[in-house]
Amino acid sequence: MTQRVRAIWRLARLFVRESRVKSAADAPIHHVLRSFATGARARSATSLAQRAPVLQNLSGVLTMASGLLIEHRGLSETAVRVALAELDTLKAPLKDAPLRQALETALPPGRAAALIDVDAEPERCGIAEQTHRALIVLDVNPRSGVSAAPVAARITLIRTDTRAELMQDLDVASSAASLAARFSREVREQNVGALIARVTESIGGMLDLRQRAADQSFLRYRLREVNKDSRVVVPEVFWDFCSDTVLVTRSVRSVPLSDTEALRAHGLDSADLIATWIEVFFEVALGEGVFHAGLEAAGAAVSIEPDTLGALVLDGDSPLTFFAAHERGFLVAGSDALLRGDHKAAAREHMQHGRPREQETQHAVRVEATYRREAERFAGDAHRHRTAADLFTALGKGPLEHAFGDNHTGIASRAALLARSVQSIEEMVRRVAPDVDVWPIARRVIMRLALDQFSSHGAFSQLAKEAMHWPHALPRVPNLLADWVRRQNQRNTDSRSAR
Repeated sequence: MTQRVRAIWRLARLFVRESRVKSAADAPIHHVLRSFATGARARSATSLAQRAPVLQNLSGVLTMASGLLIEHRGLSETAVRVALAELDTLKAPLKDAPLRQALETALPPGRAAALIDVDAEPERCGIAEQTHRALIVLDVNPRSGVSAAPVAARITLIRTDTRAELMQDLDVASSAASLAARFSREVREQNVGALIARVTESIGGMLDLRQRAADQSFLRYRLREVNKDSRVVVPEVFWDFCSDTVLVTRSVRSVPLSDTEALRAHGLDSADLIATWIEVFFEVALGEGVFHAGLEAAGAAVSIEPDTLGALVLDGDSPLTFFAAHERGFLVAGSDALLRGDHKAAAREHMQHGRPREQETQHAVRVEATYRREAERFAGDAHRHRTAADLFTALGKGPLEHAFGDNHTGIASRAALLARSVQSIEEMVRRVAPDVDVWPIARRVIMRLALDQFSSHGAFSQLAKEAMHWPHALPRVPNLLADWVRRQNQRNTDSRSAR
């Protein structure tokens, strides 16, 4: 407890000191983030991790995320997501007896006995999680006592000790920011506490495996049952084996999309698969509003199972990111407007997601000027000298420069995430299949999605998407109406009594 109090006090002093450092090159918040993330030395003091050892885990995350955080703290969600995806394990993964014990604790009661075999070496490691291949028995016939044939599975396990340490670090940082805000007006103006709260929410959501299982099941339903998309396979979630700290899905044998020799050995053409991959990436991200790490360059894999040969595999060991409807709508309409050189349409779309409270005319002119500058870079044949990643970078500039509300910050964060992913895709395409051009595929998908969004077909499609929520929402309508009537009556009663 004493160590915790000392860490809070030291961090509070760091926030206050660094927030008061003035520089022509950097804003005060940049000093705080840089010092907090990298443990920069100040006044011959030791590093931040040495002065506050409980922050060793969190400092690793923020060091990875410091680039985007320093650029713009509104991109905190994207920065943390990228850091968690790219940061290797902070501690050695569990193996042998500790691994088996952790699985027995994490799995629902009685399910640990169904594990026939678990690979000792993890297939993938994250900051607080590890994924193993395993053989499990799904059910046992209690009458005959005969077990079903084991099936191949992938088990993702959260290392609870590392997760607890991360959350403790975040709690210490939040307490320190609150303490520093009492003594420093600069800290209050920078709203460091809100930034740490957003980081905490992002990390907590990404390490919640029950939520990830639900997201995986929803994506499987959308692509398999609704869209009938045979280009993608989303492995089934074995719900009976899942909990907050363990996720078990069916294992699909696959090879990396970048391994052209392995694809050729299975009779698959890498160029055709890469073209399909690009198309699926934009359709899932912009059409469905779902970002899955399995469609990034580093995680793209192709099934070699007989029944799904050649399909892209979206495993459940990576967190999904869902775009809100207004975010997806802006990304589609805005990118289409830039490609057509219609900066006025892009500006109108921007203003629909938030307007300034005052000086609206001046702000509208500035917003339009920003999109005019970006549209000139992509209209006509000018886009040939740009990359698809440049398009999403340009699309995020307007919401960043003219953030009139939280909606604009969210849109900028999504655009930054897509820009980073598309850049990795283009780099891999140039290396593996230089004859494949990303631009025509991306442009075709964007224009089709924009047409669907504003056509009668798009309206019917949106109704079909919303219809699956009606069975859950309709039974609540009478109660919601009753609550609304009660609030209205209470408001009328209060207004009469105030007179």
